[in-house]
Amino acid sequence: MNAGRLRADVAGRIADVLAGAAAPLTDVYVGWTAAHEAATCPARYRGQGEDGWGFPGWSPVLAAGACGRAALAHHIARADLARRPPPMPVPLVAIRTWMQALRSPPEPGRPAEERSSVGDWVRETWEAGDTATLAAVAATAGRWLAGFVRVLGWPLPPQFTLLNAPGPAAVPSLRWHPDKASPVTVACGADARMGRVTGAGGFALAVHRVSTGDDGALRERAAFESAAGALAIGVPPASVLVTAGDTGERVTLPVDEDLLAQGAERIVGVVTQRAVAVERGFDPADATPSAACRHCDRLADCPPGQGWLAAAGRWRGGLPVLSVLPPG
Repeated sequence: MNAGRLRADVAGRIADVLAGAAAPLTDVYVGWTAAHEAATCPARYRGQGEDGWGFPGWSPVLAAGACGRAALAHHIARADLARRPPPMPVPLVAIRTWMQALRSPPEPGRPAEERSSVGDWVRETWEAGDTATLAAVAATAGRWLAGFVRVLGWPLPPQFTLLNAPGPAAVPSLRWHPDKASPVTVACGADARMGRVTGAGGFALAVHRVSTGDDGALRERAAFESAAGALAIGVPPASVLVTAGDTGERVTLPVDEDLLAQGAERIVGVVTQRAVAVERGFDPADATPSAACRHCDRLADCPPGQGWLAAAGRWRGGLPVLSVLPPG
């Protein structure tokens, strides 16, 4: 499936969903976390409400990745200005240097900071005095950056481009809109592109995770990022490389029509659930109970989730819930 056909297919299906919605939709952001949540538990996704839908998925793990990419782009830009090869970054030093640069006036010989959502968030969090949150995110961002360099090596591979990061050393964002008037934004969350983009494809997208437990199934993540990347770039990638910093894991998934179709389903699924939310909002009848119920904000209103957690063998408060057997 080429990108032109993929764009036409996804745009047409999204237009049909929007046309059939009970009320107009606004600001539908389709990122990986939204796609994963809408697929795994539609009730929980719809129950987030307007606050959760504005930028779904701004979790500590994704914030750490955004900070790690921005810090690495800043590290490379500083070396470029000094006309020298960038040295291997010391993770926490690179994170701290970038965060300090965000709060400092420009100086000669230092790269100007490009505006970005993660940079704005760091400034706002600092101005609010929430240094504990910044310290926690910086620590995880340091792990992200250390694992990124561990898995991909240093110097970075040839024809390697950071994605979704500010500054001249990266591509700031990969976004696609079905049309100019559409309220839908599809965002590819890949961390890097390897290889040149040509009409024949041939490049790969890289997705790096702090640990192997992040982001659900590898194929699900690769499907979403390959489809979102093809929509934004205009050419499907040849493969998606998914890595993990804690184990050094590298898994390459070739991109074919089945993978792109699976990703397209996830993208359209987010818009569909937003349309359902306009009509009837949170509905526990659509819940899919799982371990995520332990941290769900709607647990108090969700009998299926409560029942799942109360079952024998579930863990509550650090201890397993055991069934009581009758005597004899």
